Amino acid sequence: MAQALPSFISRQVQDASYFFLNLSPAPSAGFVVTCGGQEKCAPDYRLVREEFGYLGIEYVVAGRAHARLAGREFELRPGSLFGYTPNTRLVIENRGVQPLTKCFVDLHGPRAEQLFAASPLGELRALDFAGVRWIEETFRQMIKFGERGGRKAERSCVLLAELLLLQLEESEQEQGGWETPAYLSYRKCRELIESDYPRLGSIAELAAEVALDQAYVSRLFRRYDDEPPYRLLVRLKMNHAARLLWRGQVPVKAAAAEVGFEDAAHFSRVFKQTFGVAPAHFTGSLQRGPGV
Repeated sequence: MAQALPSFISRQVQDASYFFLNLSPAPSAGFVVTCGGQEKCAPDYRLVREEFGYLGIEYVVAGRAHARLAGREFELRPGSLFGYTPNTRLVIENRGVQPLTKCFVDLHGPRAEQLFAASPLGELRALDFAGVRWIEETFRQMIKFGERGGRKAERSCVLLAELLLLQLEESEQEQGGWETPAYLSYRKCRELIESDYPRLGSIAELAAEVALDQAYVSRLFRRYDDEPPYRLLVRLKMNHAARLLWRGQVPVKAAAAEVGFEDAAHFSRVFKQTFGVAPAHFTGSLQRGPGV
């Protein structure tokens, strides 16, 4: 039986259960669960891997180990969850008396990569979910469905893996993970937009002020927010302009200048895209009400 296993499966295990759904997924597949399982590792377990074709996620059920991942070192204990991207150098060494027992699932596809990168696992560090029962149960459900095989099992495993990646952020926040460097960078960007939106003209300006890459700022908002940073910036500008117009304090050109638009025509187009009515007619439409 051991000889029938793929080469990337360690032989240094005392007991294991595996499932294999699709080890050669089509290039066009968006999210595929290729395989997974649970391993009770041998006392001398030592995994060294540098070439691997899938995204991997592993969860420690029992025992302890030391891991080196992409140049970082961390200790693994019950409740530890970590992930790795294809061809990332990974070393895991068993530590302690109790055998290391861990669940794993391997993924493939651009949507899987996107969700992985947007989750806390994308930082390639160990997460502590001790006492969070749903994570271990999610792995057990994937193993149960995966062992059945078939198209329904494949779909069930994909849904469970997606759920795992989507819910990790919220669970980490509940575990006290708000103070990560990534989250603090996001809060710094959001607070700057909220306080200085009238003068900020673009996300490039924002990124320059906080000394971050513009693409990284967008990734932070995909991870921690429900709207992109530029949409937030425009929304705040337009809401402020609408308040000025509604109160009758300023003409359209002055409202545009107040929120950083030098071109009143451009401002009018953005305003209409936001509210469905041109700023010149905004006050009248509020007075008439819908359908009047």
